[in-house]
Amino acid sequence: MAERLLVIVDQLPHPPRNGATLPLCHYLAQLSRTHDVRLALLHDDDRPVDAAERAQNERRFGPVLQAGCARRSAWARVTAELSGRGMFQHGWVATDTRAFDELAARDAGWCTAPVLVSPISALARWHAVRAALPRWRARRTVVAVHDCTAAEYRWRWRSPQPGALGRAKAWSHWLRAPLIARAEARLLAEADAVLVQTETDRAAMRQLVGAATASRTQLAPNGVRADLFDIDASPGADAQVLFVAELSGEYAPIAAWLCRSVWPGVRAAHPAATLTIVGRGADAALKQLLAATDGVTQIEFAADLAPLYGRSAVVWSPLWKGFGLINKTLEAMAAARPVVGGLAAFNGIAGFADGVHGIGLARPDAEAMAAATVSLLREPARAQALGVAGRELVRGFRWERTAEVIRTALLDSPAPQPADRVPALGVPR
Repeated sequence: MAERLLVIVDQLPHPPRNGATLPLCHYLAQLSRTHDVRLALLHDDDRPVDAAERAQNERRFGPVLQAGCARRSAWARVTAELSGRGMFQHGWVATDTRAFDELAARDAGWCTAPVLVSPISALARWHAVRAALPRWRARRTVVAVHDCTAAEYRWRWRSPQPGALGRAKAWSHWLRAPLIARAEARLLAEADAVLVQTETDRAAMRQLVGAATASRTQLAPNGVRADLFDIDASPGADAQVLFVAELSGEYAPIAAWLCRSVWPGVRAAHPAATLTIVGRGADAALKQLLAATDGVTQIEFAADLAPLYGRSAVVWSPLWKGFGLINKTLEAMAAARPVVGGLAAFNGIAGFADGVHGIGLARPDAEAMAAATVSLLREPARAQALGVAGRELVRGFRWERTAEVIRTALLDSPAPQPADRVPALGVPR
């Protein structure tokens, strides 16, 4: 009989639409080959689960276990963050755990089955749910956090922010970073293994979150869809620039910056150029801006990005945050498309050389980003050379390898990990 595995999430994985759901879809597909996987969704009571989407996930991954959660009061969450007991954006209490109780009554073996939790926001809900389930005590808990949350708060100010209010909010995150680090350490204290995607994040865990957490931190970089490597390396026939992002969070001000500050320079130098933005979640103001910008088309969701990569001449990855492994960068490089973005967009890609495998900018410079884009649109041979070099650099990023890291971490006596060789952490250049 296959080993049981409970996978705890806070959003349904399919369709993959962001940096949390994309890895989850691949984790489930790979781990189901060796484990009896049960997906458990811990949903927010204020956001009812879409029945059709749940049915779609159950057809793909099997029965979905479900529990309800509600947020604590704002005052309780502020108090928790100031005391280092939790982050303000977390703070949950379980409201409905009947499905877990019913499963335990039918098969108590699930109560001690190993648990994989992803991302860290799902772990906060799992703590609340587990407090209401005294019988549920996992034999081993692995948390795939992807990025170091404290690092995210510390460096958010480096990305473009709209207006004085946006900049003030970003700097407030920098001030909150030490509190976030304390809460992150507490949240991860019971995890047997913590999986991050880059050496930068592992270094941040050591310096910002603490040695105890860092000692249980392992690298599990994301993979790339194998079929992307089969896309013709020739640049798209049209002068299409592609930007893929969920537009409800940190990428919303970046999308606005691209349209207001970068894209006009591209269109002025190359009037035939078009910009395709793929992403849902834009608010009314951002939608209006996208619709009013010449040459820009927004697609809320694309079931398959491969055709869009194939038609594109340049892919934008405008990130300067200094942490995380950027899926859009990996996918574009696998598709042999030249990537223009921040140097941080190439985090975790060993051997990356600026100007050889892509074009990385040290800071959000609209004029430089527009110029780099125009130069690639005008020089298709150079664009193809960058794309081919980038593709070869990322060939080792495979979901099968990521799954093996997770399987090893789930073992009661995991194989010894190599000694950490992590560089000293400073503010990224």
